[in-house]
Amino acid sequence: MKALVVAVALLSAASSFAQDSANEKFRGPPPGRPVPQQPAPPTSGPFVPPNQTGTLVVVNRDELASRIERLERLLADIEDRADRDTRAKARRAQEQLDGVRRAVGEAPLLANVMPRPQPPPPPPAIRPMSDSAFQRVIDAMNRETFKEDKMRMLTMGLNDNYLLVSQVSRIINMFQFADDKLAAVQVVRNRILDTDNNYLLFNSFTFSQDKKKLQEILTQR
Repeated sequence: MKALVVAVALLSAASSFAQDSANEKFRGPPPGRPVPQQPAPPTSGPFVPPNQTGTLVVVNRDELASRIERLERLLADIEDRADRDTRAKARRAQEQLDGVRRAVGEAPLLANVMPRPQPPPPPPAIRPMSDSAFQRVIDAMNRETFKEDKMRMLTMGLNDNYLLVSQVSRIINMFQFADDKLAAVQVVRNRILDTDNNYLLFNSFTFSQDKKKLQEILTQR
């Protein structure tokens, strides 16, 4: 009985201390000092209080407060009256404590109610050459007259970049002869990202023999 009263007294004292701490937290600063800035709450995921070491659960705040209030009234009656009803009221107080204990024990974990969102998928490791960089390569090739020089600009400008089929089409159409076009495809074939669109490259060739050679180049491993 005495242990029960002490436990509730500690609970009430803790509640009072928390309220005083909250009031102190929002008390204005002394004159001449700036208002302290509170850290911004997290924008995603469940809220985790600082320095929290216990297991977080979710309970109905109003229901829990009502139970504690009834418990306090029961214990106050016990202190005021020490008659034959003491045992019955003590049992009722214990029932209330048991109810609170069950409510907390059955409450879902905060992480289950407000799970952290899944992280966004990582950006693709390989991206096609930007339009501006690709245009600079095209301009450099256009300034050259001979196919060897054009091919040199293509090889140097491509560097470690990757291409789309639409960009490859622009490159091979800068050459007049089919053999030169095929040579350009040979240079860039391992740099094509959207290989599902390789069939579009066949439109740049007229004769079946050249298209067959193109297919052989694109299917090389």
